[in-house]
Amino acid sequence: MVDLPIEQLVLAIEKGKVRGFDEVKEVNGENYYFQYALKKDGDIYRAYFFQVPEEKMELVEDYATEEISSFSDIGDAFNYFSIQGVDITRFSAIRGTLPF
Repeated sequence: MVDLPIEQLVLAIEKGKVRGFDEVKEVNGENYYFQYALKKDGDIYRAYFFQVPEEKMELVEDYATEEISSFSDIGDAFNYFSIQGVDITRFSAIRGTLPF
């Protein structure tokens, strides 16, 4: 049985679309804003991970963590997000400014 939302996500990424989402999660009693995204750039999959404490949003340059990781296989990119505790089934089209 094929997981249709994942299949649609893979098709969109393979076509060069950026997919991801943002959320606020509590970490050690403090709310953090997170943003995740995935895109295909040539034969490489680029995974974007961003986090900043909500109360430090105005000082994002000083308090944010931002990573762009590269993978040769989309499954490896999905595993990267899973290790970070990200639910890839929530990935969708991103509204507004794209992270990359």
